[in-house]
Amino acid sequence: MAIYKKILLAIDGSPTSAQALKQIANFAAPDATVRVVHVVEDPLTTFPMINDDFTYIELLREVSVAEGKKILAKAEADLRSQGYEVQTSMLDLRDMDCDIPGAIKAEGEKWGADLTVLGTHGRRGVRRMLMGSVAEHFVRISERPVLLVHGNEQASKKPAQENLASKE
Repeated sequence: MAIYKKILLAIDGSPTSAQALKQIANFAAPDATVRVVHVVEDPLTTFPMINDDFTYIELLREVSVAEGKKILAKAEADLRSQGYEVQTSMLDLRDMDCDIPGAIKAEGEKWGADLTVLGTHGRRGVRRMLMGSVAEHFVRISERPVLLVHGNEQASKKPAQENLASKE
């Protein structure tokens, strides 16, 4: 098994991201540095139909940034408690000319990541078509090793027989 020294962990505050954070220990060298990133979308481009009053858009942005800081702080504390050197970065799409996967890719290339870890929600059908898949898009554009981690909800959706067979 490869052991990585520079791991980029992209998180969004979801249970799937928490699961991805837990998997770091399986791939990190003892002296690894984990760079945790959170991407803040620009509400003006994400929700352009809110209305013409930009006050609400800026308020939504402020809330997103504040929540992102909390998400990064929690991940940093969790990883430091496991003995890793940790760096955090909030990637602001308002300052970048790309989408979420592009921002994560650019950060990994700039930092020289050995491995990028992302959670994947495993959406299918119409939900995937409407919401898209950041993880899938990232895998398609990345030129570096990627680890996609399914959340616990994926395991609970397996048929009972399959779960039983894995416990034997």
